[in-house]
Amino acid sequence: MHTARRGGFSVRERWKVLADCIADLLGPRAEVVLHDVRHPDRSIVYIRNGHVTGREVGAPLTDLGFLMLRDAKRGKDESGVYHSRTSAGKDLECNALVLRDDQNAVAAILCINLDITGTSASTLDGHEPPEHYYTNASQVIDSVISEAGRSASLPAIELASSEKMQVIGSLYRKGVFLARGAVRQVSSQLGMAPSTVYKYIQNTRSSTPKVRTRNEK
Repeated sequence: MHTARRGGFSVRERWKVLADCIADLLGPRAEVVLHDVRHPDRSIVYIRNGHVTGREVGAPLTDLGFLMLRDAKRGKDESGVYHSRTSAGKDLECNALVLRDDQNAVAAILCINLDITGTSASTLDGHEPPEHYYTNASQVIDSVISEAGRSASLPAIELASSEKMQVIGSLYRKGVFLARGAVRQVSSQLGMAPSTVYKYIQNTRSSTPKVRTRNEK
């Protein structure tokens, strides 16, 4: 069982009781997930009612999870309530919260996905941002790259250099490069050398305005 430790404590052991409290209250339609964000490519260290999305311990952050991790490092600690849908067609009402350690560093993300399929609360109309509940990080990266290619109406490998730079910039802003092996996978799918991917990441990082965190004045 994955019980990675952070700063001398186990993320699972520290917040498992919180996940259990929520799951016990909301019942079997509520998936409650605890992510150790040190390992975004295998972040789930504890999950209750995983049948809701079909995931288990060892699965990665979702695509929106990567975005939330990026935003958490800028001081935003809650996703806010949103709606999503699984690949099996289940309608979900979701929320997520960043959990910080004793040094105020981002340590974990707690997610709640409530299955509201067939209820009066199920109001999905196709305009909600997609969230993909994959079981490994490669699927997350594949999804984001495919989406970028579709937006340009070309296979990703056939994009011009300037378009590939835009794709890498988009992937960087989505937090995809936090996953282990992401650079290698992206370089292969875009037909680029890893060194070029790193160069484009650095260019994006340098051109991205710094966002003040809640601790900055």
